[in-house]
Amino acid sequence: MVFPKELQPLLYTSDPGQILTILDALESVTNGMENPGLLEQIKGIPMDSPLRPYVDLIFALQAFYRNDPKTVSQFLDAISDSTPPARLKPLLSFLAGLSKDPPEGIVEKEIVKAIQNRKSHLETALEEAELFLKQNQEESFSDSIAYLIRELYGKFPESSKQLALWALEKTQEKGWEGSLLDGHLKMIFGELEANRLKAVSFLLSGQPGAFQAWSSFLMKLLLTAPKNEQIVEASLLIWIYTAMQEKVDLQRVKGIHDILAKNYPTLTEKYQKVLNELTASPGKVSAPTPPNFPVRKKGSIVQLELFPF
Repeated sequence: MVFPKELQPLLYTSDPGQILTILDALESVTNGMENPGLLEQIKGIPMDSPLRPYVDLIFALQAFYRNDPKTVSQFLDAISDSTPPARLKPLLSFLAGLSKDPPEGIVEKEIVKAIQNRKSHLETALEEAELFLKQNQEESFSDSIAYLIRELYGKFPESSKQLALWALEKTQEKGWEGSLLDGHLKMIFGELEANRLKAVSFLLSGQPGAFQAWSSFLMKLLLTAPKNEQIVEASLLIWIYTAMQEKVDLQRVKGIHDILAKNYPTLTEKYQKVLNELTASPGKVSAPTPPNFPVRKKGSIVQLELFPF
């Protein structure tokens, strides 16, 4: 691999393998596909290493994309002014709202200009998506709104999910088939999270289909075998809730019950009474609401991060 010329002097003072890891971590933070494993690796680079300013820059960028100016400031302050990454400090400070003075460099000014134009472009894209929605053009609407969701995801992940839920709601209201939007969301969020968002949209809309959608999500979640049982329990409670509202599919119920019993015996025992009723029932279940189950009031804000992924 040919290293950027700015990094070539570091080949004489640092481990080339660490340099590669830093480059990969930088790419993962800036392309919207953050890699926790790489970020964990670069945390271990010593504070006195010549590579440490690059590590601090990466975490400053991560904080910027997460809209966390306080953390941006902390990492920028850690970068020595005598190092190459310090050249980006004025730009990041301005973009993060830490400084009112725009950067003076020609390249930096062009970056600011491009970002400002990009914001205007996003606003135009949203107007276009709304127009396609009014004109009942499902394909164009799905493509346009997916572009917006993808652009938001890197910097504002929660907002991107709120927009995805809005798009799913509108698709349901229109009676559209929705497979194109589903495909876009799977590309953006991954199959598991896309399934969760679709299941949440059914819950919030009150339309039939929440049980089937949440069953699909819960099955996929269980197949990933998450170690955090709180995630599984939260999903299980919502699934039970949907089963209380709609006619259940016994085949799906038995499949989920079998995996739970095998991998999560404590949870299975805790909810055995309800699970038994679900397994035995040919239709809607009238089991009591699980304790502390959150009840959503109409018009309340959607809690997208019900459980962390």
